[in-house]
Amino acid sequence: MSSLFNELKRRNVVRVGVAYAIVAWLLIQLAGALEPALLLPDWVDRVVTVFVLIGFPIILMFAWAFELTPEGLKRTRDVDPEESITPRTGKKLEHTTIALLALLVLFLVGREFMPASEDDSEQAAASSDGPASIAVLPFEDYSEDNDQDFFSKGISEEILNLLAKTNALRVAARTSSFAFGGSDIDIREIGNKLDVDTVLEGSIRKSGPTIRITAQLINVDDGYHLWSETYDRNYTDIFKIQDEIATEILTALKVHLLGEETSSYRASAETTANMDAYSTYLIGKERMALRTREDILVAHDLFLQALDSDPEFAPAHVHLAHADLLLEQYKYGGEGQIDPEHDAEIREHLETAMTLAPNLPEARGVNGYYQLRRNQYDEAEKLFNQALQLNPNYALAYLWRAETAYEQSRYLDMLADKEKAYSLDPMSLEISADLAFEYRSFWRPKDAERVINRMFALHPDHPLAYDAALENLHAHGRLGEALQTAEKALDAHPDNKNLREWRGWLLFQLEMYDEALAVDIPDVRFYAHLNQGHFEEARAILDEQLAKEDVTYWNLGAVDFINELGNGATDPKYREHLDKHLAYLEKNNVQWSSRCMTGLMFHMRQAGRAEDTDSMMERCHEVYEERLKAKYICPCSFLGVVLYTILDGRLDDAVERADQWLSNGDSASWVPNDPIFRQLEDRPEYPDLLARNAEQLERQRQIYLSGKVVAHP
Repeated sequence: MSSLFNELKRRNVVRVGVAYAIVAWLLIQLAGALEPALLLPDWVDRVVTVFVLIGFPIILMFAWAFELTPEGLKRTRDVDPEESITPRTGKKLEHTTIALLALLVLFLVGREFMPASEDDSEQAAASSDGPASIAVLPFEDYSEDNDQDFFSKGISEEILNLLAKTNALRVAARTSSFAFGGSDIDIREIGNKLDVDTVLEGSIRKSGPTIRITAQLINVDDGYHLWSETYDRNYTDIFKIQDEIATEILTALKVHLLGEETSSYRASAETTANMDAYSTYLIGKERMALRTREDILVAHDLFLQALDSDPEFAPAHVHLAHADLLLEQYKYGGEGQIDPEHDAEIREHLETAMTLAPNLPEARGVNGYYQLRRNQYDEAEKLFNQALQLNPNYALAYLWRAETAYEQSRYLDMLADKEKAYSLDPMSLEISADLAFEYRSFWRPKDAERVINRMFALHPDHPLAYDAALENLHAHGRLGEALQTAEKALDAHPDNKNLREWRGWLLFQLEMYDEALAVDIPDVRFYAHLNQGHFEEARAILDEQLAKEDVTYWNLGAVDFINELGNGATDPKYREHLDKHLAYLEKNNVQWSSRCMTGLMFHMRQAGRAEDTDSMMERCHEVYEERLKAKYICPCSFLGVVLYTILDGRLDDAVERADQWLSNGDSASWVPNDPIFRQLEDRPEYPDLLARNAEQLERQRQIYLSGKVVAHP
């Protein structure tokens, strides 16, 4: 053995091995340091590590088999030991090793005392100062008969609700965490997707008269358990067991996550002792989270069933009202207007919930959402703030409160609330779509696309994902791609009313009138005829719609029609339809006198009511000028800036802004017929503006007809 070691030393194998080890370690450290700095893929450092490990035995064998001589590299066995220069080579290797060790020491010292990078500082701050974060997965049912699913989800729901009310914890929302129930995805990947430090998972096993509940808290970084516990109970009052176990688990988690001393926490009182009501309610929540009209309708019926079983179950009242508010909206197949009888039912459910459970966060949150949908912004904001005091992890409350900030022109606060909502519930379709909408308005299309692509990855072919993609493409004037995307969406959802309307209006915007007229959407067909001067056909559609209801948004169409005929305010019907349109707005709680509505302002002035538009013009000035300063304005709204500027009498500014609108890549088929835009026709730039608009429309038509660009798979 000693002779082998002596031979290894003589051939410098040991010295080469030591030098190689130091160089290899430095290379691995260097790869890890350069990876984020040069935006290299995260596998680069792993590849370097593998290669240097593979190289180690190779370099040792090479040192054994070969020797460096004055005549070059030779096999060791071919070198006369008397002529060997390995002692001199060994000395050089020793000096090299000492230099490498010095370099290693410098590297270690430098890394220790070097100021942290901005990203590292942010991460360190997030880890040290940010709140602890957790996701609660739905507990698995391992019972013999597999009949405890509602109990498994119920106890998870109760734990999540209790944790969410803890200010010191950031808790992933139910929509996101429950999406991973029953999946085979690694806990670490789930934690990364939800951006949480820890994950709570568990199981339920019922056997005869006994039920066993197991809970485990797992660290996302390494996948190791931080805490686990098993609870055995007699299967008697399941709701009492649920509350008791949820409270015990909460107590344990607060000790392990927040370092609090052991104390008791009372479980939520906003529940029901009726098993059927609770099980049906939980299924309804899962269906409503899917956010398609069909799923919301099913959820609506399930909440009604829950209330049939227990009329005093407050959460079911709340979620029934929420479902009704969603079903009013265009994107969920509604009419976009208020039905007084339906409105009374919603208010009744919300008032009942507030009476039964005044401290239920969702009762205040959905009440706020109701006020928001009815344009009562101050009351809505107050209710959202109350809901967030009760549950600081209530993602939808942040999303909805953002709209009240928008109404007050606090655009950065609005964005902050929507980003907070997204951080709490990154898998929510509704939150994702809203955040993507705001990113596009802040001229951040890449960020919008990132969120939208994630929507498609998590929910392939979902209507809301397509709606968000269409919003983003349309906002940036990419009408050809938008039309392709709308048609692809309709292939997947042929009966979706919102997607049909998207396709119809995009055909209209691209002046593809024959195709637009073939779409069974009265609004599209009416304006397609009007744009082409087909007045008899337009009148027939208008009369048919006005015959259905006297006070309707179609009265504005009638005003547009009379104006396009050239009669304008000289026709007594003009003022009559204008008054009916104002009545329609008031019926829907739209405070038109303090809103920026350029088309309505134009018609009011034409009707001799210019004094009624002063407050509207003030609002336009406040909204558009402030948004321009804040660099927050959807590119698709820039035409509105142009029209408002014309109505404000600043025609030089209007021409400049029209040029900017077109330079943004946007265009619109109705511009040549728009009565406000036509007020620029005496300006020398007017023909060029129309020509550029027509050229850009033609370019978008060609993009659509080429069929080569598809926004999403």
